[in-house]
Amino acid sequence: MKKFLFFVLLNLLLSTCSMPKIIIYEDPLTAFEHNNLGVVYLKQGKYELAEREFKKAIKKNPKWPIPYFNMGNLFYTLKEYDKAESYYRKAIEISPDNTDAINNLAYLLYEQKRLDEALKLIEMALKLKERPEYLDTYEKIKRSLQNN
Repeated sequence: MKKFLFFVLLNLLLSTCSMPKIIIYEDPLTAFEHNNLGVVYLKQGKYELAEREFKKAIKKNPKWPIPYFNMGNLFYTLKEYDKAESYYRKAIEISPDNTDAINNLAYLLYEQKRLDEALKLIEMALKLKERPEYLDTYEKIKRSLQNN
């Protein structure tokens, strides 16, 4: 009986030791923290890491416009203008009063010589909030329209 009990316990012990234990941790960071980490990576020029963090922020809170805006900035920096435009537009769709996204999209369109659309956007941003950088974008667009 003792041998039988010994073998049963030994078998249980060996079977638990041989089975891998898989532990799944939840992501401890919030969307805000992933976004901030992405901004740090973007400033450091670590673009792949920045993109990964912005995507995590979007996944955690898809209705928050800031990581979309930051993705727009990332792709603008990488000169991937179609992607940048798409992310700026998504930020504006979520938050129509996001004047920074409106300004950045207007500037992107200005650089692509899509001046009429750029002018409408920057005028919309200026109606919502007047800031020096928005006025600068406005002046550049107006000058380009006068020169065409």
